[in-house]
Amino acid sequence: MSKEYWKLTFPGAGKTYSLHNHSEFSDGSGTLREICLAAKSAGIKVFGLSDHWVEPPEEGMDSESWAMDTGRLDEYTGTLLQLKRELDDDRFTLKIGLEVDFFFENIDAVLKRLADYPLDYLIGSVHYAGIFPVDYQAADWLPLSDEEKSEICRIYWEKLLGAAERKEFTFLGHLDLPKKFGLIDNGAYFPQAVKVLDVLAGNGGAIEVNTAGFFKECHEQYPAIDILKAAFKRKIPVVVNADAHSPEHLQRNFPEAYQILQHAGYPVME
Repeated sequence: MSKEYWKLTFPGAGKTYSLHNHSEFSDGSGTLREICLAAKSAGIKVFGLSDHWVEPPEEGMDSESWAMDTGRLDEYTGTLLQLKRELDDDRFTLKIGLEVDFFFENIDAVLKRLADYPLDYLIGSVHYAGIFPVDYQAADWLPLSDEEKSEICRIYWEKLLGAAERKEFTFLGHLDLPKKFGLIDNGAYFPQAVKVLDVLAGNGGAIEVNTAGFFKECHEQYPAIDILKAAFKRKIPVVVNADAHSPEHLQRNFPEAYQILQHAGYPVME
């Protein structure tokens, strides 16, 4: 039996949610306490920490430079449990999460190991196509031919489809991440996105509107509006997140994201 994690319901989380956030435990800049205090001060009602969790199935991925040290999970969850006891009240709820990189080779073992920890939710994400880092830097993409870019995107969407099939993930992160540097035709992969959405619709999965894309070369949220419209048609829950890596970014560009959600058909709840 897989662990039952927190599930989002349609139409999705309202304006007082923020669930995709990083601390100095991975590649963020603030301590857990600093970020939680900032979230409560900002009036966020349901707030989650979701530092990167990566267990590479092969060498050459260099994830240790940006993901949590796997020996620190007890410290991470213990600190957040203490903060939850201190800060939770009728205006603020702290949720404990992780952003988990999906690999076909070891996902069963990874999820089994994480089930032993007091985690409320898991974000399913893909950052690697093979050992190629999809979102590390534009310089990794620039030497590639169109055929090579297409193959990376094929692998990316194939892995994301695999992540969508796992009911352990509360939602999938930054659904069309390969567009980050503005170097691919993102619309060409809409059919792959629809396959992912169909699987999510069938197993109660959810997605996010990730506002970090506004500040990257793609200059738009993840995912694109056409994907959001398709998600709404399938009644897939959605939550707006900043993918914040510093306390001041916890609700960055949320007003724009809610306008885009409304354009896609979603009602915006308070």
